Amino acid sequence: MDVKMAEADKALTYDDCYAWVHDKIFPLRPADYCSKYPKWPGLVGIEVEMLPLYTATLGKDKPSPVPLYNGDQSLVKMLYSMQKNNPDWRYVASPEGSDHLMNVLLDDEDQLSFEPGGQLEFSSKPYPCLSDALRRMRDIQKKVDDAAEAQGITILQVGMNPWESVSEIGLQMEKPRYRAMDAFFSAQGVHGQRMMRQTCTIQINLDFGDSEETLAKRYLLGSLLAPFATAIFANSPLFENKLNGLISNRGETWQHMDPTRTGFPKLEEVIKTLSRKACVEAYLEWIAKGRVVFSERHNFEVMDGQFTFGDWLTKGFKGTKPTNKDLQTHLSLQFPEVRARGFLELRSVDCQHRFWQAAPGAFYTGLLYDDQSLNKALDLLLPEFKNLTTYWNNAPQGLHNKDIARISKKVSELAIEGFSRMPDCYHGEESARVMEAFHEHYTARDRSPGDEIADQFRAKGHFNGNDVIALENLWTKLNLSK
Repeated sequence: MDVKMAEADKALTYDDCYAWVHDKIFPLRPADYCSKYPKWPGLVGIEVEMLPLYTATLGKDKPSPVPLYNGDQSLVKMLYSMQKNNPDWRYVASPEGSDHLMNVLLDDEDQLSFEPGGQLEFSSKPYPCLSDALRRMRDIQKKVDDAAEAQGITILQVGMNPWESVSEIGLQMEKPRYRAMDAFFSAQGVHGQRMMRQTCTIQINLDFGDSEETLAKRYLLGSLLAPFATAIFANSPLFENKLNGLISNRGETWQHMDPTRTGFPKLEEVIKTLSRKACVEAYLEWIAKGRVVFSERHNFEVMDGQFTFGDWLTKGFKGTKPTNKDLQTHLSLQFPEVRARGFLELRSVDCQHRFWQAAPGAFYTGLLYDDQSLNKALDLLLPEFKNLTTYWNNAPQGLHNKDIARISKKVSELAIEGFSRMPDCYHGEESARVMEAFHEHYTARDRSPGDEIADQFRAKGHFNGNDVIALENLWTKLNLSK
């Protein structure tokens, strides 16, 4: 038997899990980055989830989403139309046939993929600095927009599908993993299926730095920032074409899908010691308490909603103990506000309209990659740690919550201050100006992007795809020259 295969099939112990989380989930920054870019603060990756809609329906009260596979204007057909002009792209189809496209591996290690509700996702590789990642994202978005326009499709960016219900969207990406997830979450309540089919985010991926103290500080601050990032960038006030008093329905959905896989590990020991060891132990304890969704080795058998990964380690399941592959699958199905994946995956932000999409990257790098702002933000937020869960629960209200608004303004100012000290590579052509304009237009006025959508809905009685485009045209007229 192949040695690597034998290792993959080996039953894990707690010590095996600890070693994996320590070495693979909480590593220090790659040494080659430090040697290549000694004056730059760290790697940056971006993931953005987008809604494809039929252009002809944008003016309707309920624009129609583009199905993933069915019809002449399917999303998969649109992506295949891009093959001729992008010969280096590799299209990965499922064994069920080429029409069941799984993802597209792009020419620079980035990829296009799909969420279960048919949301189109661009995921970048880690780039040396923010402007590189943003430039690549914009280049791919332009290619996708051009191909979509030719197929009668428009790609829009909001935090959650404002118009369609879970049943109307359906499960578009029907690979075994998603079918099992859908069955598991449907038995737990409504929020898991909403998360899969309706939500869209921009995730910023940063490295842990080159020392264990920096690793602990970045992980801790990323967690402490979560409620305020949700509120600052709240951009999903509509749920099934109605206002319900929330500004981030995406945030509300993620909070309530499953308390064993969302939120935060216990951070007290991390605060006390600022050590890598404390981060690993807290994360591993939280992983062990997470409910197992399915067992791939048992034909994707869906669990009962009570069986945890810790149970699997100690008691086994149908005569089996978890292997390394089972651990990795379980880790991929845990969704804390800050997910450790060998880097920091910062998950708290609603997807932003194109005009503002540089702001979250500037926000997070300005706070986590600038040592002065990192320490000032910790000084600001650590006294508030006892209220972390309360702030998180209130974050979907956006900046309508006075305490969250007060702290968010201070956090945003620290982000701008820290980002101003970033190397020119981070600023690029627009990031600093967009972040400052975002702060002035929204955060400083106790508003979030979703408030603008809510205002339009109240004024007109509806909000459609053309209204999103109209807002984009309005924002481009803002004076960003300083």
